[in-house]
Amino acid sequence: MNPFRIASSALLAGLLITTPQTYCQNKTGKKIRWERERIAPGLVWKSSHTLAVDSVPQNINMLQINTRKRTVSVVYDRERNVLTSNQASAAGALAAVNGGFFDIRNGGSVTYIRTAGIINDGDTARKWKPNPNYNGSILVDNRRHFHIMPFMGNRWYDIHQEYTDVLVTGPLLVQNRIKVTLPETSLVSNRHPRTCAATAKRSKVLLVTVDGRTSQSAGMTLEQLASLMLILRCRDAVNLDGGGSTTMWITGKPYNGVVNMPCDNKIFDHEGERAVSNIIAVK
Repeated sequence: MNPFRIASSALLAGLLITTPQTYCQNKTGKKIRWERERIAPGLVWKSSHTLAVDSVPQNINMLQINTRKRTVSVVYDRERNVLTSNQASAAGALAAVNGGFFDIRNGGSVTYIRTAGIINDGDTARKWKPNPNYNGSILVDNRRHFHIMPFMGNRWYDIHQEYTDVLVTGPLLVQNRIKVTLPETSLVSNRHPRTCAATAKRSKVLLVTVDGRTSQSAGMTLEQLASLMLILRCRDAVNLDGGGSTTMWITGKPYNGVVNMPCDNKIFDHEGERAVSNIIAVK
């Protein structure tokens, strides 16, 4: 039995939204109904909040970016963890999501990270150790093209300086429109809030958040998240840091721009942001 088909019955049935609406149909014939808003040329925000029919509600937000009109980059503060909303605002972004995995106590990324062609961290051999969960990477090249690739090894990224921005993260979810075999870890198999990045056709990048840990939004396993990426017709997709870090921000929106329901305060509202070390910003 396909576990995502069970979850998708709740994910895709009986949705509460307002117009204008767009639709995305999965293989079962059910439709995700999206509330859609154009933020700027080349940047669209979509959201969908299900009404629970079998006690598995979901609250999903998505940024659709046309990289011919907008740029996507990694923003990083190695000195301290900062709220996604504050990092995005300081960077002059139009929108952003939280980024990769980090040291919640001391700050700094726990995986390879390069921004604007520069590595700011010291003692990277100690800090950036291999981890089976971190088997993917986000790269932005010097022509501002956005890529999702398997983890290539830290030395490979050092050599390939044509990539100005590099963020190792994971697990990798989808490659060439096929689900990637996921590691057997609790990060994968348990329901959590999720953030992920994906590429699709026609220079499109998707940044997606799924809220969780509340009765209004259950969160997803990574198997379910990978299935959602295929429903959205993504070519490649990779998981980012989730849990209490999961945040989506859009400039000018209420609640300091936070449009999802971050769970670090254990309440289904916009106030539960967690400070993070890096974000994925859209300009």
